Amino acid sequence: MKRFAVIAVMLVAAFSFGASAQEPVEITFAHIFGGEQDSRVEVIRAIADEFQAANPGVTITLVSPSTDYTELFNSALLSASQGDAPTIVQVEEGLTQLAADSQFFTPIGDLATPEQLASLDDVLPVVRSYYAIGDTLWSLPWNSSNPILFYNRGMFELAGLDPDTPPATFADLTAACESIMSRREQLGVDACVNWPMATWFVEQWVAMQDALIANNDNGRTARASEMLYTDPAVKSVVEWWADLATKGFYTYSGTPNDYTGEGIAFLSKRTAITINSTAGITLFNQFSVVQGIELGIAGLPVPNAEATNGGTVGGASVWISAGATDAQKRAATDFLFFLTSTENDIKWHKGSGYFPNRVTSIEALTAEGWFETAPAFGIALGQLQAAGGTIANAGAVIGPSAEVRGFLVSAIQSIIDGGETVDAALEAAKAQADATLADYNTLVGE
Repeated sequence: MKRFAVIAVMLVAAFSFGASAQEPVEITFAHIFGGEQDSRVEVIRAIADEFQAANPGVTITLVSPSTDYTELFNSALLSASQGDAPTIVQVEEGLTQLAADSQFFTPIGDLATPEQLASLDDVLPVVRSYYAIGDTLWSLPWNSSNPILFYNRGMFELAGLDPDTPPATFADLTAACESIMSRREQLGVDACVNWPMATWFVEQWVAMQDALIANNDNGRTARASEMLYTDPAVKSVVEWWADLATKGFYTYSGTPNDYTGEGIAFLSKRTAITINSTAGITLFNQFSVVQGIELGIAGLPVPNAEATNGGTVGGASVWISAGATDAQKRAATDFLFFLTSTENDIKWHKGSGYFPNRVTSIEALTAEGWFETAPAFGIALGQLQAAGGTIANAGAVIGPSAEVRGFLVSAIQSIIDGGETVDAALEAAKAQADATLADYNTLVGE
């Protein structure tokens, strides 16, 4: 059975480090921003260069083995098993519990100085709390995001819609799609809307309803042992998604988690609306100009007017390898606090679209009028600040996250592509996920 092959590799890799301390100190930073024409890597490189200039004894090597979070994580484990672990690894939020269980990482809370830890009081609480499990702070929040709506203003006008009033609820989006698809030939679209076939969107819409996706308070008060895939909050989201597909309003690339492919489809004018991460704002802005699209950006539509709880934090944080030398860990810790400092938090926000994590960053950006001149950059932040601060907003921590999420993706695909009923598909996904959780919890010890 291959179910826990990755976990087995992690547990072996945890004891396979043997790097010896050398001078000058060299650290490697593994991240996902290696895609062709991804300008965000230039922001990272500039920050790393500035740190190296101030710390001439430290050399930082940027590597991007994959643009997929799970593949990046597995690549880091493989490198560790071969004695060549990256010092710093960018880890997707959903892999937080798995990373902590792996023994591959040293908690940042164990490495930071008292002054560095005190500086984290400046980080937005809903962001900071996501990456703490119990009393242990494992990593530093870095590229934080949530989903937003991108739309073609010109197509809205041709469809008789007000481009200054984008859809705010599920019902609004469905109604907008009815108008758009009634002029499908004129607009030349394949469908009205697309977004990646990913559970991240379901998780956001469930949290907006102040509901949970996993038991034991989303795995926060005890390890998750049951996924709540058949609960009403999940079911209502999937039913709406399926209804859009049945009407021919929704399309996707056919590949799960294809954020780039879905963005390209929208920018190629195959749809009038797309939902994607705020992390893509700079890229959407750049390519919409090239494509002659007047781009509209708005908040993620909510399930209904009563769903006012706000979403959860997406994106990733940065972790330090347990196999690094003491000198590497010290240099890596100092670099990560530099990377996530107020000044560089602002640079990263402006150069990517990820929202700022620090209160001081938000205050500085507000004071300079940034959100007035570039209002789209404040949308995701506003969504986060609207969060009710409930356990639902904290997000779920699930050990076998990739597998458990994969079962829900497969269920939604079976509904949209295969005609399966919502009830049957969600029940099957829940049974598979719960069995996987039971096996995982037995393996790592509850």
